Amino acid sequence: MPVSPNEIANINFSAMLGKPLTAVIDAQAAAALSTVDFINAVGLDADSKVKNVTFEYSKLVDGSPTTVTLTTPLLTIIPIPFLRVADTTIDFNAKISSVTEYTSETSHKLNLSADLRLRWGFGRLNFKGSYSFQKKNRYSDEATRSYSMNIKIHAVQDELPAGMSRVLDLLEEGISEVEKVA
Repeated sequence: MPVSPNEIANINFSAMLGKPLTAVIDAQAAAALSTVDFINAVGLDADSKVKNVTFEYSKLVDGSPTTVTLTTPLLTIIPIPFLRVADTTIDFNAKISSVTEYTSETSHKLNLSADLRLRWGFGRLNFKGSYSFQKKNRYSDEATRSYSMNIKIHAVQDELPAGMSRVLDLLEEGISEVEKVA
């Protein structure tokens, strides 16, 4: 069956191109929610208070070794995942072709033959004749359809949003260093 010229017009481009873009948007939203989940799971305790980490180390104070305790919010020392889709490329190719070959399997064959002999005094005439006719036609039809789609998505670690940067600045102010009295 031949491919209709309108077949390319019947391709649902909205679905073929829109669905991958919607998936990218959904992935971006899921990445944002995973950042929220990460901050809640890693940076906050059950009472939504900031989790702190405490380190003890030695340092020289006025020439004598002193043990110092450093307390810092956990979110200030670990990377917070902020993934962003930097770019998306959608390549779509459609190939619709039709090949039609006409050959009909009608066959006509006609053979005629005649033989005529005449003789008279000095001569003789022989006549032979034949006629042959043959006709063949054949019909076949082939249609080819091919669709392909290639989607490339490039995600990057994004910069901290301004609000989160400000929160981390405030948390950094809470970093304290306390000397132990010996």
